[in-house]
Order: sequence, then structure tokens, then C-alpha cells
Amino acid sequence: MFNYFIIFFLIIFFLLILFSKKYNLFVDYKKEKHKRFATNLKSYSIGGILLITFFIYSLILNEKNYLLFFFLFSIFLIGLFSDLKKLNSINLRFFLQIIIIIYFIFFLDLRIIYTKIDLFDSILQKNILVNIIFTTFCLLILVNGGNFVDGLNGLILKYNIIVYAILFFGLSNHFVYLEKQFLQNLIIVLSILLILNLTGFLYMGDSGAYLLSLFTGIYLINFSNENFIISPYLVVLLLWYPCFELLFSMIRRSFKMQKTYEPDTYHLHQLVYNFFKFKFKLKNNLIIHFYSSFVINLYSLLIFLIAIHYKYESKFIISFILLNVIIYIFIYQILKKNYKVENLNKNGNN
Repeated sequence: MFNYFIIFFLIIFFLLILFSKKYNLFVDYKKEKHKRFATNLKSYSIGGILLITFFIYSLILNEKNYLLFFFLFSIFLIGLFSDLKKLNSINLRFFLQIIIIIYFIFFLDLRIIYTKIDLFDSILQKNILVNIIFTTFCLLILVNGGNFVDGLNGLILKYNIIVYAILFFGLSNHFVYLEKQFLQNLIIVLSILLILNLTGFLYMGDSGAYLLSLFTGIYLINFSNENFIISPYLVVLLLWYPCFELLFSMIRRSFKMQKTYEPDTYHLHQLVYNFFKFKFKLKNNLIIHFYSSFVINLYSLLIFLIAIHYKYESKFIISFILLNVIIYIFIYQILKKNYKVENLNKNGNN
């Protein structure tokens, strides 16, 4: 049955391309400074539209899970209006995210109930308001963190493919057949989007980044709740990079007295991009994007492969998370220093 959906999915894609080209729709010209790391000037922010078709197929037609779909669709719409430049206010987008996430968390009974900190777990299980606030905070960090790291072609897609591949291959004994089939289908769809994204033609956009990040967060919360034997910190580790990227960016901006929500060009993935561009004198943006996202995600894959061997040991995984935070900050400082040196040399030569 899924083969028919793949055919349908590809037909929708080509029709959407033709429609977008003909009427010049969903175009992202990368006018903002922080978006100029894209492969070319003109690309189409249709990744989210294509991804929502998969959820229509899976959640509406197959699972009849209408409430979850409308949750995802609501966040998708916020991103879509942002992509169409109809919702440019960051504050308004964030406010709408909060309202929507709180509303659906309550009606979906979506809860984080297990952290292995006895006192906190007791509060989360007994106090619904605290649980809703905590779950909302975690999903907000992930959704916006996912959008932060969607600055290189392939980065967010590769990262999520790796997360789901770890679940599918490394933790397969924790899934029934239908769940395995769903994971397999999702990995295939994300891989198709990845191929198109690596060409620089397809852009996930805010709609795609919001949608994919929110679904991954919901999926992993439910997975953790259904598998108490597995350390909940394994889920934290699987999501640590986009979440920490956002938190770290907010902290470093606050120290510089900058607005924490304003975009800049000093994210880790942008510094990695500049490292490959200046250090190896690369001029082909496709190649730079590929190398940069490959290195970041290769590191993520390696730490995930190590972590699943200790999936029941929370102390080890917590220590591992802290180690990766230290490594992140260390590499970030080195790359930032090199970037400033390269800029000085470039300006000096000019």
C-alpha cells in the first residue's frame, strides 16, 4: 500500500513544483542575512507542504488520529504563513505556538511524567498545571530549536532521519509491527525530501521545520512514556542538539545585550559552514552544505550509537549529555575565533 503512496507523494511533489514555478509561489529569496547560507538565491519552501501530505495519509487516512493531526497542522500553518511573509512578527508566532501547544497538550493528554528525579516526577504526576507548563516549554524549545538549525541544506532532515533510524534499528524490539512500518515509511519520506533539499531547490522553511520538530518531540515523549525501562535521558540526548543550539544562542545573545529572538550568523552550523568555506577554499555551495551538515550529523550519529548501548543507565547518559555540551562549547569557541580571524584577513586584503 505504501508504494502507492510514494507514487502519489511524487506526483504531488512535481505538481507542486510546476504550480510554484508557474505562479512564483512559496519562493524564499533569502533576503535576510542569516538565510544567505542557502545553496542558491531562489528556492521553494515546500518541504512542510510535502511533509503534511504524509501526515494526512498516516494520521487521517490510516490511524484516524484527527486531534494529533490538527495539532501538527496548526503549527504547520504558523510556519506556512511565516514562509509566505504573512506572519513576520516573531513575538506573535511564539505567542501562537504557546497557545496552540498548551491547548492540544491538554486535550491530547500529552505529558512528560518520567525524569527519574523522584520529587520532580511526583510533582509532574500530581500537578497537571506544572506538567503542562513543563511539557509546553520542552516542545517550544524543540520546535524553535529545529527551526534554528534549519540553516544548512540537509541538516534538520539528516538529523531527524538519524533519530528515527536509531529507533528503528537500535530499539526495534520496543515497537510492534505497525509502528515499525510507520517508522520505515517516515524515514523513506524524509529521505526523499533530503535528496531534494540537498539540491538546493527544496527548502523546508518554517512550516517544515516546525512540523517535523513538533512531531518528533511528540513521538519521543510517547515513546519514553511507554518504555519506562529505557532512560528518559536517552530521549533528551536524541534531541539535545537543536534544543541546546537554541538555548545556547539565547544565552550568548543575552550576555551581549542583544535581543534573544533576533537571528544572526553565529550558530554552530554557520560557523562550520564558514570553516569549510575558508579553510578549504571551497566555492561550490552545494559541496559546502553537504560537508557541513554531514560532519555535524556524523557526530550526532556516533554519540547516538554509543548511547543506545547504555539506554538503561541514566547516570551514564546524563554524563554523556554534559560531555557533549562541553564539546559543543569548546568547538564553538574555536570556530568562532577562526571565523573572526578569517574576516580580519579578508577585510585586510580588501
